[in-house]
Amino acid sequence: DKFPVTAAGYAGYLHATSYSPADTYRWLKNWGEDGARTRTPPHALRDVPVTYVSLDEARAYCSWKGGRLPHEHEWQYAAQGTDGRTYPWGWTMGPSRCPAPTTGTVFNGPEAVSAHAPQGASPFGVMDLVGNVWQYTDEFHDEHTRSVILRGGSNYRPSGSVWYFPQALELGTHNKYFLMSERYERAGTVGFRCVFDA
Repeated sequence: DKFPVTAAGYAGYLHATSYSPADTYRWLKNWGEDGARTRTPPHALRDVPVTYVSLDEARAYCSWKGGRLPHEHEWQYAAQGTDGRTYPWGWTMGPSRCPAPTTGTVFNGPEAVSAHAPQGASPFGVMDLVGNVWQYTDEFHDEHTRSVILRGGSNYRPSGSVWYFPQALELGTHNKYFLMSERYERAGTVGFRCVFDA
């Protein structure tokens, strides 16, 4: 996808499928109780990446669209192309190319997916790859743990939280998110996009 899945796009899926999780804890938390109940995001959130969905909920949406979540190497190729650039748009950071990072004790949520178009485009015209929301890619597991590789970084990091993910705007970086339950996976800083096999 050119853009991450938006709240409006996810609402279309909910209306078409009548999906409702068995455990609704933190599901679409930023839509408010009415929004989650009616499956309609507030107008201000329509064009921002959908967040507060689990890995399996993201997979289900992509499958409904005829796609899937990208493998990490596919995400990397879409973001970087073949010239080894540091950021999707080139080699240097620029303020008009991705959201400005925020910190503190108040999380204001992500920006609209097109807020930095076309300045933040990758060589293939893919947008909003870094700095707005982390994006799900591959899942890994061993005999003790399950995790998913998150790419792209977020526009928010809690102040004073050395335990929280370091930023990963540079295309050679990522983070590993341990999977424990859908409740835990539903975060306001994690979204997703779909990929489609040719």
